[in-house]
Amino acid sequence: MDAQKKLRLLSKLARFECEREPELEGCIYNASTPRGKKPILKVMQSTYCDKNCDYCVFRRDRDSTPRLYIPPEELARGFMELYRKGRVQGLFLSSGIFVHPEVTMEKLIDTASILRRRYGYRGYIHLKLMPGVSLQTLEEAVRLANRVSMNIEAPNEERLKGIARGKSLRKEILPNMVQVSRVLENYEGKSHITQVMVGVNGETDEELLKSSQYLYRKVGLNRVYYSAFFPVRETPLEDKAPESKKREHRLYQADFLIRDYGFSWEELPFEEGRLPEGKDPKEAWAERNPNFFPVELNRADYETLLRVPGIGRKAAKEIVSRRLRGALRKPEDLKGIRNAKKILNYVTLMGRYYGTETYLRG
Repeated sequence: MDAQKKLRLLSKLARFECEREPELEGCIYNASTPRGKKPILKVMQSTYCDKNCDYCVFRRDRDSTPRLYIPPEELARGFMELYRKGRVQGLFLSSGIFVHPEVTMEKLIDTASILRRRYGYRGYIHLKLMPGVSLQTLEEAVRLANRVSMNIEAPNEERLKGIARGKSLRKEILPNMVQVSRVLENYEGKSHITQVMVGVNGETDEELLKSSQYLYRKVGLNRVYYSAFFPVRETPLEDKAPESKKREHRLYQADFLIRDYGFSWEELPFEEGRLPEGKDPKEAWAERNPNFFPVELNRADYETLLRVPGIGRKAAKEIVSRRLRGALRKPEDLKGIRNAKKILNYVTLMGRYYGTETYLRG
């Protein structure tokens, strides 16, 4: 972007400047982490947005949305005041897209840069990435942040165009995601995630999980988050029914099977494109594949163990470890392993079945 164009774009920011201090206390939430709940300041650089997505509370045509822009200096100073008081332990910084994606992203980067360089802050920063920005801008965001994210919102171009006509998966979002994953190869301990809406435009679970598998295995994302749709007043979808949280939960369970347990989306137990809401996806898969069971617990390899309902990665590793010390001969040998009673329905111990499923008793 040449200097004159940048100056013209930056001059438009003048109308966003606020004269009062930002009120950040109400933006603290407890985020789940591997080390427990941690208070995170989740805040937007600006609630102004030039996009007009049908589902969004910040869409351009929603007159009742309060509009605010917090300059990087003010936001960084406000965060540090909360941090020094022990009120927060990290920052999640997002924004509406205003003026131009490049300018918006520069403001988020400026905030993170002030925290790192001026205040010496070394803690957690999650930066939301604006689609369509340059590789140089993406590289700077990755360098400053611990985690970055760019939301896809929908599983494919057709579904996205139905709710966000100003966005493109093919032209902007996916190319940027690939660039970010390549940049992240030069760093350790940093992650790259996205979010997709559930139940907003007729997308099936099959479409969603096919997309997630592609993002994991071809694009290099660390995590896909699923967000059940709920209607927002004064948007085109305000009369649409909210999506079931149970559906969201089943998608997460199926996502774990793809991401951590070696399943592919084609194997999952879809019924007309949807997962059964009344049953865990791994249990539903097991019912459809009775010839896979029972699994002999003393011989099954790690990948096979992960397909047994009730066995997660920790339990699979524990079973392999115990076998090295001696054969697993009776149910008592599984003492201390989570879900042992469920596991017994799908396995044998030295050829003997101890479960209750009649179709597996042989």
